[in-house]
Amino acid sequence: MQHPTNPPKPSMEISHELREITELLVKYHGLHEGLYDLALEFQIAVGAVGPDPASIIPGAMFGVRRIGIMKTERAGISTVDAAQVNPSSPAKKVAAKKPARK
Repeated sequence: MQHPTNPPKPSMEISHELREITELLVKYHGLHEGLYDLALEFQIAVGAVGPDPASIIPGAMFGVRRIGIMKTERAGISTVDAAQVNPSSPAKKVAAKKPARK
């Protein structure tokens, strides 16, 4: 049994499919209708790279700057339908249909 002051280290092997990330973002932003795809914004830098000064060559580095979602009209392999993964609750629909009191 492991001592309470030495909790087990979490696994660094946690990963998600692109579609799962899209679903999470649709839910996080409270979207209930429409088709959405994951959007990645890359940042590119160029310059001299190498393991040591004698081995420097021209190179490029790519980094992910932002992750988001964008609305789309056509479904692709990773497209998420907000109505299926985050349906609006029936209570909200009923409340929206009530006529205003005079």
